[in-house]
Amino acid sequence: MNKINFFYLGFVLLLVLGIGSCKHDKDTFDGPSLVDRFGPFTSLSDLTASQPTVDFAEGETVFFKAEFNKNVAWVLEITGSVSGSVKRIEGFSNILDASTATWDGGTTNLPLFKNEVCNVVLTIPEEPDYLGTTTVETLSGKVYEGLDFSGFEEDLGPNAFVGNFEFEFNSRTGRQDDFPAEGDYYYRLEGTDNVVPNFFVGLIDLKAEIAGSGTFQFDTTVPEDLYFNCFMHSDGGPHGLAIVEFFIDGNGTGTYELDQDTQTFRDPVDINLATWEGWRQISYPMSQTSMTQEDLEKVVAVRLLLISDKNAQPNPPLEVGFGIDFVIFTEGGPLEL
Repeated sequence: MNKINFFYLGFVLLLVLGIGSCKHDKDTFDGPSLVDRFGPFTSLSDLTASQPTVDFAEGETVFFKAEFNKNVAWVLEITGSVSGSVKRIEGFSNILDASTATWDGGTTNLPLFKNEVCNVVLTIPEEPDYLGTTTVETLSGKVYEGLDFSGFEEDLGPNAFVGNFEFEFNSRTGRQDDFPAEGDYYYRLEGTDNVVPNFFVGLIDLKAEIAGSGTFQFDTTVPEDLYFNCFMHSDGGPHGLAIVEFFIDGNGTGTYELDQDTQTFRDPVDINLATWEGWRQISYPMSQTSMTQEDLEKVVAVRLLLISDKNAQPNPPLEVGFGIDFVIFTEGGPLEL
C-alpha cells in the first residue's frame, strides 16, 4: 500500500469515527425535553390513595398515585378535617407513586394529625386548571419516639402544681380543648400582672411522676444529645414572655418537693411570645441550660412561667398568656414532625 492510499484510508476511518461520535453526542440530552418545556399538559391518571385508611400507630404508611404526560412541579397537600393539620409534599416528575409521594403521618404545619378524614389536594402551579382530589382516613396518629412527658389528655391531679400566688390568672388558665396541638387537650396559662409590678403572673410545675417515676428516666443523660421539646401557642401579643425551668432533686428523696427542691436550670433566652401566632415547636438541647450529666440524672420537674413585660405594658396592663402541649424529650436531635 502506497503512502497516498494509506493516508486516504486513515482519513476515511477518522471521518467514520467522527460521524459516530457526533451521532452519540446527539443521543444524550441534558435538561428538560421540548415536550416538558413547550408541550401541552395532559393528565393520564387521576389522583388516588394507595389505601382508603391508614393506621400510623401500627407503622403503616400511605402513598398517592397520579400520572402526567410530562414532568411538572407539583404540590400535594393533606389537610386534617378535624385537626386542621397540614402535610405538604412537593416534587418534580411525571408520576406520583410510593417513591415520590409517601406519607408517614408527619405534619408540616401544627397541630398534629389525629383520627380523622383527611382531604388530599394535588395542584400544579404552572397548570392552574388542573386539580386532583381524594381522601384518606387516619385511624391513629403517628407515634413519635421519645419520653412523652405530657399531652394533658388526663387531669394531672397532684402531679401538677399551679402557682397563682397573687391570683392574677384568669378563668382561662387550665386544661382547654378548643384548639389543641396534639390529642384533645392542652394547658393554658393566662392572666394579668396587675397587683404589683413584678412582671410575674404565675406558673405550673409538672412533676416527673407524670412519666411514671420520681425522676425522669431519659434515654440519654448526655446534655448535648438530650433535647427538650414542646408545642407552645401564642396569640402574638406584644407583652408576654414564657420561661421553662428544670428542677433537680436537691434533698435526695427521689421526687419533687415544693420549696425543698429549689435548684433550677433554664435556657438563658426567654421565649418571646410576640414573635409568632398559633402553635410553634420549641426545641433545644439540654446543654443550653448548662446542666451536667449528673444533673440530668436527678431532674424531678419542669416549671413553666408566664411573665408580663411590665415595662412595655400600657396602664392598665393587657392580659398575656400561652398554651402548652406535647412536652417530650428526644435523643440525638429535636423532635422531627
